[in-house]
Amino acid sequence: MRKSFCSIAIVLMLSITLTAQSRPSAEGGGLTVWVGASISSFNPDYGCANNSPFLCFSHQLLGISPYADANHLLFHRVGAEGQARFLHWHGPALTEASYMAGPRVNLYRYKKAMLSAKFLVGEGHIQLGSGYQGSGNYFAYAPGAAVDFPLTSRVFGRVDYEYQRWPSFLGSSPGGHGGLTPNGFSVGLSYVILR
Repeated sequence: MRKSFCSIAIVLMLSITLTAQSRPSAEGGGLTVWVGASISSFNPDYGCANNSPFLCFSHQLLGISPYADANHLLFHRVGAEGQARFLHWHGPALTEASYMAGPRVNLYRYKKAMLSAKFLVGEGHIQLGSGYQGSGNYFAYAPGAAVDFPLTSRVFGRVDYEYQRWPSFLGSSPGGHGGLTPNGFSVGLSYVILR
């Protein structure tokens, strides 16, 4: 009888401590993995009078961007992101693509929406029409920011801005300098595959 009384007391004490936890700490806040895709609109910074993400109407590139995020890798704020961006539509006889990965830092959380910053490094590819110099692969890096907001318990919406820098791009610019700075916005959805 004494053993069963002790067993019941232990079970009751454990259940009290478990119900006393707040929901986020009970869930652990551990590693989460998201996969998603976005629709992107970018100023290619080739053939445009300015570098605004909105004011290059005749040259604006449209495309898709699949990505994967791993969150809470370090200090519950630092994660990683990998993405591919294929800007193959609407442009004036040119296409761009990039393949990048890097750290992602959660800066601010309001209710369930999350603002994060990222710094990606990788490769950019540009394909220009015949008669233009500069087609090829280039080292690229990209600072950016994203806002993720829940639509369901596993589906999140995303709005993202990215400013890519291709410092070694020479192209057909006078004197062969300059680099390339494609930048723009993406809107997409992601799905939590691991919590």
